[in-house]
Amino acid sequence: MEDLKERHQRAISGVIPLETPLEFERGEGSYLIDRSGRRYLDLMTGIAVNVLGYGHPAILEALQNQAQKYLHLYNGLGYQDIVVEFAEAIQGITEPGYPVYFGNSGTEAVEAALKLARATTGRSGIIAFRGAFHGRTFGSLSLTASNAKYRSAYEPLVPMVYHVDYPAPTRLGLSPDEALAHTQQQLMTLLADEIDPSQVAVIVVEPVQGEGGYIIPPAGFLPWLSELCRKHGILLAVDEVQSGMGRTGRWFAYQHADIHPDMIILGKALGGGLPISAMAARADLMARWTPGTHGTTFGGNPAAAATGLAALRVMHEEHLVARAGALGTMALETLRPLKDLPGIADVRGLGLMVAIEFEAERGESLVTAVMEEGLRRNMILHPAGLRHEVIRLMPPLNIDQAVFETALGELVDIVRGVMGGKR
Repeated sequence: MEDLKERHQRAISGVIPLETPLEFERGEGSYLIDRSGRRYLDLMTGIAVNVLGYGHPAILEALQNQAQKYLHLYNGLGYQDIVVEFAEAIQGITEPGYPVYFGNSGTEAVEAALKLARATTGRSGIIAFRGAFHGRTFGSLSLTASNAKYRSAYEPLVPMVYHVDYPAPTRLGLSPDEALAHTQQQLMTLLADEIDPSQVAVIVVEPVQGEGGYIIPPAGFLPWLSELCRKHGILLAVDEVQSGMGRTGRWFAYQHADIHPDMIILGKALGGGLPISAMAARADLMARWTPGTHGTTFGGNPAAAATGLAALRVMHEEHLVARAGALGTMALETLRPLKDLPGIADVRGLGLMVAIEFEAERGESLVTAVMEEGLRRNMILHPAGLRHEVIRLMPPLNIDQAVFETALGELVDIVRGVMGGKR
């Protein structure tokens, strides 16, 4: 039989680099299993997609039931109960009365938000934050500012997009209060010197930066930003593609700040493992989005809607959102002693968005070493941060607690070993 690696290299574009040499056969619960039968604890879940792990019976049953009816039906053709029911369920966990637009991926949901903002405000300006990752299509890529290589080959991008620093204390080398004041000053200077607030359609923000390093902003940031937008008639869009669907101990990370954004961008875990995204927005904005000025063939795919709805029901029934908060607290208690090691910049988390940040000078090499040792110990880890100086943990929300506790202990041992500390 021909080598799978050789077949892959010949048949599949190399633009997406492979992080491991593993040849995967199947998934079971929180584990991935390779072709030799070796089991790996998956602590990245397809980059926060497989919210209930692999092979959950409720998701498989929902997929099978829908497949027996039809796998695809263009949503512009007629009414579909499964898609409406899924949208209603999303309204129940975001903002009541916010109609939902369905897409296929997070970047499509970001594009929809940008289009809606420009169409309904008559303004062109867009503000985002350095360290952000919002996607790779032209509109979302214009907002993404977490790595120059994502952008440089494709410029010029969408015009009238402006960036300011995200209030990231370790990145800026500031205290949380200083970081917040720094970002506030940058944004106010931007609105005074570069673009008048009356020309800004929308500010797009991750309530917790994902690709940027699982950065949790100071507590006053989102309320201040919300008030600024309200003062100037600027729309506020929260990108919850990675931080949403219960991962932070609330359904969505913005809910920790008790704000009510104008638009909410969803993806990744939304479909319970199948590709689907959504953008929910105020009803008055959606009512002004002229029919036919935006659309999609596969958005709101009924199979993905069915699996997404099944995942939501399981999360409700098993109280997995609150459980994510509790497991996150336990994870931080286990990992925080690592902060005492020279070379560790921070240990932080919100629910099951957990990060270990290494100091920038050696950060990327240390993260690589931790990931390689993790793989040798049958754990799949994933990097984040502007220079890949962060290990981020995003396990399934239903991971067995004892399994997770053991993995955290192993991770502490790995980091201490890599840093040259005592095991």
